[in-house]
Amino acid sequence: MSTEGEGNLPPTSHCDYAPYTNGSSFSYINVNRSKDTVAYTLTVSEDTTINGILYKKVGNDSVFTCSNCKDGIYTQVASILTFQGYSADDLKLTYLKDNVPVGTMWQDTITVSNGGASTSGILEFTVMEKDITKAVNGKDYASVIAIKMDAYAIVLGNPVSVGTISTSYYGKGVGLIEADQLQDTTRIVSYTLQP
Repeated sequence: MSTEGEGNLPPTSHCDYAPYTNGSSFSYINVNRSKDTVAYTLTVSEDTTINGILYKKVGNDSVFTCSNCKDGIYTQVASILTFQGYSADDLKLTYLKDNVPVGTMWQDTITVSNGGASTSGILEFTVMEKDITKAVNGKDYASVIAIKMDAYAIVLGNPVSVGTISTSYYGKGVGLIEADQLQDTTRIVSYTLQP
């Protein structure tokens, strides 16, 4: 059996960084710079199809995302993203790749608005760390992947840095365990996985 031309295939993935089964729930706390704290729980409620792709709906009464994973590539359709005056609705993002090495980068092109003006933007994702152990709220999570997300506005055809939006940490068998942003930090408190 010949393996010619297949030497650079990424390792297989079981999509363990988004264990989104119906009824599973993930509780978080969000703390802003003023130390104001908001607690919330996201629940996997149902499947939905967007542009022919099957997603899991993850959210609560005020926010939701639709998440999909295939072959180690994790995508989501987010309801809204805001950063430094820019906002974007209904974003489809590739937020994680679990089968690539540290240093791997990829980009998504988005349309953003600032005031009344719309422009194109780029979200650039970088695998910063992989297979680390991270403590969150007193619990150690193993096999963690850290992903940094930087934003760029397209001005006169050139990308102009808007800054780093977040560094997110994903735990194997758990999903998002922490997201560090300029204005706030979100950390997991507990989770319940359904079969």
